[in-house]
Amino acid sequence: MAEKGKVKRALEVTSVARRTHLLRVLREVGVVGDKPSTREGAVRFREALEELGTTFVKLGQLLSSRPDLLPDVYIDELAKLVDHVQPLPFAPLREAIAEDIGLEHFASIDEEPLASASIAQIHAALLKSGRAVVIKVRRPGIVEQVALDLELLRKTAAIAENHSGTARLLQLNALTDELEQHLNGELDFREEAHNAELIASVIVEYREDLFVPEVIRPYVSERVLVMERIDGVKVEDGDGLDPERASQLARTFFRAYIRQITVKGLFHADPHRGNVFLTPDGRLALLDFGLIGRLDDDTRTSLALLLLAIAQNRADDVADLIVSLSLTTTESDEAGFVHDLRRKLPRYQWRPLADIKTGEGLADLQRLSLQHGIALPTSFALVGKTLSQAESVARALDPTMDPVGMIRGEGWTVMAQEAERRLEPHQLLAFGFMQLQPLLRLPRRVAQLAQKLEAGTLKIGIAPVQLGDFERLLRSAANRIGAALIVSALLIASALMARVDHTLAVVGFFAATALGVYMLWRIMRTPGGL
Repeated sequence: MAEKGKVKRALEVTSVARRTHLLRVLREVGVVGDKPSTREGAVRFREALEELGTTFVKLGQLLSSRPDLLPDVYIDELAKLVDHVQPLPFAPLREAIAEDIGLEHFASIDEEPLASASIAQIHAALLKSGRAVVIKVRRPGIVEQVALDLELLRKTAAIAENHSGTARLLQLNALTDELEQHLNGELDFREEAHNAELIASVIVEYREDLFVPEVIRPYVSERVLVMERIDGVKVEDGDGLDPERASQLARTFFRAYIRQITVKGLFHADPHRGNVFLTPDGRLALLDFGLIGRLDDDTRTSLALLLLAIAQNRADDVADLIVSLSLTTTESDEAGFVHDLRRKLPRYQWRPLADIKTGEGLADLQRLSLQHGIALPTSFALVGKTLSQAESVARALDPTMDPVGMIRGEGWTVMAQEAERRLEPHQLLAFGFMQLQPLLRLPRRVAQLAQKLEAGTLKIGIAPVQLGDFERLLRSAANRIGAALIVSALLIASALMARVDHTLAVVGFFAATALGVYMLWRIMRTPGGL
C-alpha cells in the first residue's frame, strides 16, 4: 500500500508539473537552461506549489529566502504564497481535542475556524476559568502526506547532486534537510509550544513593546496546542497608531531581531506581517513559532561581525567572513568576489528604509557568492529572510527608519555583550581548557612519530582531489584516439576487402566516412567533449 501511495503521489506531482510547464520554469531559473525569467512563469510556479499542498508550499516559502537560487521575479511571487485551504468539518478535530486534552476543560469551543491552513486549523475557545484562548489542531493524515512528499524530494535532490556540479553548489540535499527540519517542527505542537516559550524568554527585555502569547500548560500535545487569545490587527492595518509610538515600535522590533540573531543565536524565523499583531494597548504580539532559527556560537559570532562589517562598508572584512562561513573549492573565484563586493557594498550606506528594497543587501551577497563558486550555509539564507521580513514590518510602522544605521549602532553593544559573555569565568575556563588540550597531547604524538620513524613503519598517504577536469581531459583524449583507430582499421580493412567483395568494401568505406564525419562534427561543436 505504501509503494502504491508513492507511485500515485509521484504521478500527481508529474501531472501538475506538466500542466504548469515546469520544464519552462526550470529553464527560467537556470537549472536546465538559460531563458529570461518571466512573471507568467513565476505565477505558474507559485500556483503549482499551492496545488501540490503543504510540503511544496513550505518549500516555496523556503525558496523565497534564496535569491541565490531564483530570479527576483520568482522571489517576489513566492512571497505571495497562500497557505490556506478549505476548512475541515469540526468533528474529527473535536475528537483529537477530546483524546489529547479533554473537552471538559472548555466552557465553549467555536466550531467556525479563525484560520484554516494546510497543517492545522485554529478555533476560538473559552476555558472554564473564563480565559479566552485559541486551540490549534493538526489536520488528520498530514504527517503521512508530508513524509511521502519529503521522500520524493529527497530522492530527486540526491539524483540531481549526483549528476550536476551546479546542484552540489546549490546544496539541494541540505535544502531538503532544512525543509524536513522545518516541517517536523511545525507538525509537532509540543515543539512549537517550547519554541514560543524560548522566544518569550529571549525578548523579555522588550516586554513593554513586544510579547509572545502565553502557552496554556498543560494543554499541549503533539496534535493540539492551546494558547492565550490575542485581539489585534495586522501591522499594515495599524494606521491609527501615534507616529511617535509607531517609530518606537519599529526600532524596538528591528533591534529585537538583531539581538536574537547576533547575541542569542535563537530567533523567531517567520516574522512576516501575518505573524505580527498590533494589540489595542499599542504593543506587538509575535505569533506562530513552528519555525525558529538556531545558530551555533561560531556561526552566530561570524554573522554578528558580518552584519557590522556590512553596516560599516568594509568590503574586505565582509568577504573574509563570508568565505569563513562558506564551502569553497579550488574553482571558487575569491578575488572576483572581493572585486564585485567592493563595487556593490557602498550602495547600502546612508539610505532611509523607504529607498532600500527589502533584503536587497543580503540577497546580493547570496547571488554574488554563488556566481563566484562560494556556497553559503543554509543558515545564512534563513537569517537573510528573517531580517528582510523584520524590515518589512518596520517599514509598515516607520518608513524613515535606517536599518543599516541601526545595525551600525547596535554593533558595538553586541560586541561588548559578546566580550562580556566570553570573559565569564566558566566560559573562559572552558575556552582555555579546549585550547590547551592539543598542546597537552603534543608530546605523546611527537614520541609516537619518532617511534615510527625509528622502526621504519611511518606511512604517508596522498589523496588527490579536484581532478575532475583532468579526468575528463584524459577520457576525451582516449575516446578520440579510440575512434581514430576504429576509422583507420575500417579504411584498411575495406581496402583489403576490395579484391574479394566490392560491396563489403564500399560498406566499410561508408562506415569509416560516416564515423569520421561524426567525429569532426563533435570536435567542432564541443571541443574536448568527445
